[in-house]
Amino acid sequence: MSEIPNQPARHGIGELHGVAFEVVAWDGAHADAALSVACMFEREAAGATLQGGLLHLDQALDGALTALRRSGGFRAEPMETLLITTPPAGIRAKTVMIIGLGVPESVTTEDLERAIRVTMREAIRLDASSVAFAPSLLDSGLVDGLSGDGALAMLRGAFDALAAEHRLASLGLTTAAKIKRWSFDAGPTHIDSVGAEFSAAFARLTGS
Repeated sequence: MSEIPNQPARHGIGELHGVAFEVVAWDGAHADAALSVACMFEREAAGATLQGGLLHLDQALDGALTALRRSGGFRAEPMETLLITTPPAGIRAKTVMIIGLGVPESVTTEDLERAIRVTMREAIRLDASSVAFAPSLLDSGLVDGLSGDGALAMLRGAFDALAAEHRLASLGLTTAAKIKRWSFDAGPTHIDSVGAEFSAAFARLTGS
């Protein structure tokens, strides 16, 4: 499994509701966060094999992700979740969550937005102070990515879920969220372009 530098490249996006958003050149296995989240499909895209960060994560878990998918224990159906609360020493995060996205050829930006909402709510439930999120599209063979604006959809999902939690806290119906840092995972060769996409999306959503 490849190693990620102790100080990976970072691209700041902006801050909202006390949460600093950024893009970081690491993957789900190496993310230094309380909660590391990766997406997974029911299968890889036609002709593709698992690669990149999702492969590293599966290797760090001794193949448990692909084994569970083959056996049907975790099918990776849309918004199905798998929570790993005692990850092995090779994984930096305290907790790992896998979110299913269904069939790769059918995934949409709306699916990513829903996955972000699921992640935000689970992070708040776990009292996580930091979150790393990997959509894992390239890792699953979707080399052309998605049509539409995936960065905009993911940030919108995070903002809306966070705003809802802040509203509940202001009404005294829940405790305040502890999240202070939210990272989107990116490969070292993509961090500049991915960071620029998220920065543009942040500015569009916040008017900044």
